[in-house]
Amino acid sequence: MPRLRRRELIAAGAGGALASAAPASARTRSHTYDVVVVGAGLAGLSAARRVRAAGKSVLVLEARGRVGGRNLDHALAGGAGVVEMGGQWAGPGQDKVLALAKEFGVDTFETYAQGSSIYYANGQRQTYSGDIPPANPAALAEVEASILQLNQMASSVPSDAPWSAPQAHDWDEQSVAGWFDSNNHTDEARSLGRIAVRGIYGEDAEMVSLLDLLSAITGVGGDFNTLIGDAQTIRFVGGPQQLSQRLAKLLSRAIRMHAAVVGVDWSGRTAVVHTAKESFRARRVVLALPKPLLARLQFKPALPPAWDQLLQRQPMGSVLKFNAVYDTPFWRADGLNGVVVSDKGPVSLTYDNSPPAGKPGVLVGFAEGNESRGVYGLSAEKRRAAVLECLVRYFGERAGKPSDYFEVLWATAAYTRGAYGTYNPPGVITSFGPATSGAAIGPLHLAGADWSPIWPGYMDGAIRSGENAAAAALAPSA
Repeated sequence: MPRLRRRELIAAGAGGALASAAPASARTRSHTYDVVVVGAGLAGLSAARRVRAAGKSVLVLEARGRVGGRNLDHALAGGAGVVEMGGQWAGPGQDKVLALAKEFGVDTFETYAQGSSIYYANGQRQTYSGDIPPANPAALAEVEASILQLNQMASSVPSDAPWSAPQAHDWDEQSVAGWFDSNNHTDEARSLGRIAVRGIYGEDAEMVSLLDLLSAITGVGGDFNTLIGDAQTIRFVGGPQQLSQRLAKLLSRAIRMHAAVVGVDWSGRTAVVHTAKESFRARRVVLALPKPLLARLQFKPALPPAWDQLLQRQPMGSVLKFNAVYDTPFWRADGLNGVVVSDKGPVSLTYDNSPPAGKPGVLVGFAEGNESRGVYGLSAEKRRAAVLECLVRYFGERAGKPSDYFEVLWATAAYTRGAYGTYNPPGVITSFGPATSGAAIGPLHLAGADWSPIWPGYMDGAIRSGENAAAAALAPSA
């Protein structure tokens, strides 16, 4: 098993339904846009750019006062760089996001990986080299066999139609945790599998359909190792949020901030997109915001029942992400690369997140799934103390005294409601997939990384999804 790193956080979706879509006080604009895009993350901005390039009129409505969605970068003191509070990694084969960075002159650099990693299990701390934590031989053999078996199973699962796989029903009715437990007999192998799944989804393996995981494996090229390692080896100098900022600059006045959409009326020849104060007419609408938020919108007429039911079953993962800043990356002098894999929470995964120059030193880490829910009710001070207690356990007393500390509880972010993205619980894909297989509902087109069969859940998938949604919206038959 390679070093466990993070799946990216970008996602978007489509929404629920109520009888009326228009707030009484909204003022309807007479101008009709070719396309209105809801959401100014990478998916929405990529869609808007494609519409603009086709010579059509476009308007982007963004609820926040910033662009980027779950790409959120925080500047370090003294111009030392940024720490990424949201999605941050890319990897080989993610051609769309890497091409966008190259176009905008955003340099990339390798995630720091020199030195030994830390494996904390059963109350014992060990260091190791290479990609595989030093599990006992029986557990290690089971982990390796599980990865091979998952890859073999995924080879029969089309990522764009996973419900059509020959064994789709059998795989969809069980959770990933259930499969791990049935196919591994050592507690350590089961534990490592669960840690890996939390790193992919930001959620516990008990929650996620096995078929969902197999489809994700197909979507990144067919290798489970990509999900937990290779896809997160590249970082962006200055952070990835600047990709959205550069796209927004190209679109300029086509973007309206602080314009939270509350409903969509698609009953007439043109659709009408409503915010609390204004309404905008459009021939087509691209919906590029998280599925749980879209499910809260008022639609007139109601979305088809299968879509509405699907969106009631699209939860998001739960993640606390933090960056602890130090004067120097002291762990490097100790021969460590900053990577931790631990069976004890709330923080079970960390990485070196220092800027390219290596100063200041930054450790980034995550509490995911039930571990993150366990700190929801704590004050900011107590959450920080719980995080630093974990870092001291792994790196020693110096880790308990950062010069700065930043965190985001993504489940409490009003216009996000979770991370890293949505997932399918057992039974959902085969129950609703065939009836919701298109990327459009009449004039409504769906965009976001979670809708992309290729690089699902990654920035690359978000860009692909946005471009595809724009192409569909611009098609003569749309």
